[in-house]
Parts: sequence; C-alpha cells; structure tokens
Amino acid sequence: MEQDNEHVLWFMRRHGVVSGPHPAGLISGFLLLGRLGLDDEVSRDRENWRPIGEYPQLIPEALFDADTPEGREKMLQAQLHEDERLRERRGSGPVPPEVQDMRVGERRQPEPAAVVRHRRQRAAWLARPRESLDAAIRGPIPWLGAGAAIVVAVLVLAWSMDRVDPGSAPDCHLPPAPEVNWSYCRMLGLDLRGVDLRRANLRNTDLLGTRLDGALLAEADLRYADLRRARLDDADLREAALTGATFQGAVLAGADLSAADLSYANLLGADLSESSLEGAILDRAIWTDGRICAIGSIGTCD
Repeated sequence: MEQDNEHVLWFMRRHGVVSGPHPAGLISGFLLLGRLGLDDEVSRDRENWRPIGEYPQLIPEALFDADTPEGREKMLQAQLHEDERLRERRGSGPVPPEVQDMRVGERRQPEPAAVVRHRRQRAAWLARPRESLDAAIRGPIPWLGAGAAIVVAVLVLAWSMDRVDPGSAPDCHLPPAPEVNWSYCRMLGLDLRGVDLRRANLRNTDLLGTRLDGALLAEADLRYADLRRARLDDADLREAALTGATFQGAVLAGADLSAADLSYANLLGADLSESSLEGAILDRAIWTDGRICAIGSIGTCD
C-alpha cells in the first residue's frame, strides 16, 4: 500500500504528456483549481500509472463536500487560498520547475470564475494608489512633464520598497524575534509560548499544533498560515493580518484579536471564548459553527 508521505514525489500524466516529479501538495492544489482532474494519472516510478482519484491522500478535503451549498463555499475559500499561495510563489522568484512543467504541451483548464474574479479585484485594489496619483496630476499640458516625472519617481520608490531585501529573506532557522521572516517555514508542533513575534512575517507558515499561548503577534503577517489545532490562549493578535488563515480546532481563548483582519479565515471549531474581536474584519470568514460571515462583518459574524 502506498504510504501517505508528504515527501513522496509523483509523476503526472495528462493527455499523454508526462511531467514531474511533483510534490503531493502541488497536485492537490491543481485539483482545487481545476488544472487537474481525478481521471488524470499519477505514478511513483513512471511505469505504474493510476488515476489520481485512487489516491485519497492527494485529494483535498474541500472536494469531497463540493455538492452542498456550504461545501461549495468552503471549496471557494480553498480555491482562493491556493490561488494566493501560487501567486505568492510566482511573485517571490522564478517559477518553480514543477509549475513550469504543468504549462508544457497544453493549455490549462479554465479556472473557477470566482477565483478569476478575486484575482481581478485584487489587482484593481493594488492599482488604486497609482490611479489616485494619475488623477491628482491631471491638468494643463505644461504640467505633463513634471507630472510624469513625479509618477515615475513614486512608482520607483514603491517598487523598491516592495522588493524583498536580501537580508530579510525567509530564514526558518532564526530564533523567534520581532519582525523575523518565517514565511513558508514549517514550524508545526513547536513550543513558542510567550515569544515576541510582533510584526513577524509568518505568511503561509505551517504552525499546525504549535503552542503560541501568550505570544506577542501584534501586527504580524499570518495570511494563509496553517494554525489548525494551535494553542493561542491569551495571545496578542491586535491588528494582525490573518486573511485566509486556517484556525480549525485552534484555541484562541482570551486572545486579543482587536482590529485584526480575519477575512476569508477558517475558524470552524475554534475556541474563541473570552477573546476580543473589537474592530476585527470578518468578511466571508468561516465562523466557528460553519456559518459564512457576510461582507462588512466587523467584530461579529453577521
């Protein structure tokens, strides 16, 4: 029997085109986004091929309940999460070989409309500062040269500020400290009780089952982090970026989540007893009882 091992690599065969080897997580993500189907084949040795549907460990949980309204909403949450993860990987450096392989020989399947719409809305939101600047400098022709120069200068400054400083690249071996960069690191099951991680970069970090009781996480970036079954009792998460983070089964009793951004977060089964959610953004978050919070939910799941 095949072992469910996250380090196992798989070859993929789609329409006769073989690519790989791919990690299991990438195959699961492509299933979510519709780039692969359950009838496409995988193999460990490029000789024995079987449909992906015969390997439950490769199939995301979100696919199993996609035939119900609640399941479809959770499926959309998972798709947006996976799309963001792939976008972050594309934006942080060269396209990984396993992703490049998927583009060879065929066009990928159309992505879900909601994912495409989300990406377009995000791009429009990011473009707003530039549009505001453009509108501000519109005027008589004599000002066009000066206006163009200002726009170029501001855009260059914004671009340079947005670039990753070589000194701030992710380093999973650094000890916990304010502003540490642990993005995409595997920190599951660690004892980080009471540590100071204010303004830390923990985006897409795997913190499954980690002890963060009393940790200082104010203004930390925890977008799309995996915090399932984590302990965050009395943690300081004020103004933390928690978009798309997964808190299933996590304990947040007494945690301060004031003004935190929990939009699209998954709080199913989480313990929020005596926690503070004053000013917290809960747009489209999955609440502890499985409800989907409405757009505009602040402090409570409406």
